[in-house]
Amino acid sequence: MSVDSEKYKLLFEYQKNQFDEEVNRYRRLEEKALKYLSAITFALGAYLFLIRQIIEGIIPPNNLLEWLIILSVAITFICFLSSWSLVFRAIKLSDIVKMPSDDKIISYFKKNTKETVYLGLSKRYSEAIKKVEENYSKKLDFVQKAYTDISGTIWTLSISIVLILILEWSK
Repeated sequence: MSVDSEKYKLLFEYQKNQFDEEVNRYRRLEEKALKYLSAITFALGAYLFLIRQIIEGIIPPNNLLEWLIILSVAITFICFLSSWSLVFRAIKLSDIVKMPSDDKIISYFKKNTKETVYLGLSKRYSEAIKKVEENYSKKLDFVQKAYTDISGTIWTLSISIVLILILEWSK
């Protein structure tokens, strides 16, 4: 019975492509998290610039509206920090799987047939894909939570801005 080396080569190429796709998907998720971080940082800076004078003018608070503004600003700031924390955890550096390139792999190539090498490398790619998928899932969880937090932050930010506008309009 002859060995179909073309079949093993196809398996190897398939696994290599799957690995490359998973690594690219992982990188795109990290890029999205970095975009979230930039947006949060910009929004926080703009928000602090906007509220600085307002807060200075209402401390100490004299009425219910001023208390509500201080409370909404505090909650908004906490939401910003929570979102930031989740994004930072999503972009935390982690080991990315790489295929071996040491003397052992050279020896493996020398000692084995082409079909065995294709099959062995295919198995290594399969294991590497699983590890990349695990890391991706962890990062994805943080990015999804950060997105939810960012959405909540937008709501609290909007409420505090509306309260500030009401205060300014009532003066």
